Amino acid sequence: MKKPLILVTTSNLMVGDLNVVRLNHEYVNAVVKAGGVPVIVGNSFGLDELIQVADGLLLTGGVDVDPARFGQEILNDTVHIDQDRDALELQLIEKYWKTGKPALAICRGLQVLNVAFGGTLIQDIPTWCGATHTAGAEHPVAVTEGSLLNRLTGGTELMVNSYHHQCIPEGGLAEPFVATASWTGCGVTMIEAFEQPGYPLLAVQWHPERAYRNPDGLTNMDPLFSWLVEQARG
Repeated sequence: MKKPLILVTTSNLMVGDLNVVRLNHEYVNAVVKAGGVPVIVGNSFGLDELIQVADGLLLTGGVDVDPARFGQEILNDTVHIDQDRDALELQLIEKYWKTGKPALAICRGLQVLNVAFGGTLIQDIPTWCGATHTAGAEHPVAVTEGSLLNRLTGGTELMVNSYHHQCIPEGGLAEPFVATASWTGCGVTMIEAFEQPGYPLLAVQWHPERAYRNPDGLTNMDPLFSWLVEQARG
């Protein structure tokens, strides 16, 4: 049986006068372990052809979404943007969503997807509420019973890892999506996962590709990648 081709988004990095793409190998490992074949999407060259032949999409983590994309000015110097990546991923999402093919969105991926459909973000969590969700911070999230995430993990409370300082606030989720996990603390609630009724999508704010680093403390997230690959087979 042919292995599904999974498009994987990348970060940009300047090395001297060369603009190169960068990808954490853990994304690649997770896709391969689940039985898929990663295909890197580094720029818009051949994008239509890649979308046509692809079976699935993995929107990865990375730098912040430009606040201009959701109608705000940059708040402070903690916000680091990549306008080229924003442009590419927004174009990719617009084209890809017309195919109906499955997608898994992680961290920045969740955020840029929300912005692409008209949602908003909190630019800096510490400024917003004083909480810290960076550097692999571990915390529980509450999961909606009966959701895809609940079915895949078997739990209504998961222990996850966080590497982000932006987030989707309660009330900031784009209309097509339904929140399926959240974190509440410091008097606020942030959306930690969402799905889209009628579309094979799972978006999470944490980093499931890194969950293996602390198998005794974090919930096993391998089923998320297995779901993406199995959906892509179909």
